[in-house]
Amino acid sequence: MDWHPEDIKAAVRKRGSSLAALARQGGISTQALSLTLQARVSEKCELIISDFLNIHPSEIWPSRYRDDGTRMGSGRRSAAA
Repeated sequence: MDWHPEDIKAAVRKRGSSLAALARQGGISTQALSLTLQARVSEKCELIISDFLNIHPSEIWPSRYRDDGTRMGSGRRSAAA
């Protein structure tokens, strides 16, 4: 089961940052990063969050990844990525 969006935000806050700060550091919009919490918007956005939390994105969003850890295609692309 994927992490709840509020759990992701809390994990980022507990490590001393925010989604807005991560978005700025990653050169993407805060909106794009926020949308990643609920939709398969961008692998780049997922990596920004998971890298900051120091875990593989498949641990946060197992529904978006295959058993071997590769990302499943979403059929959608984000302009932010």
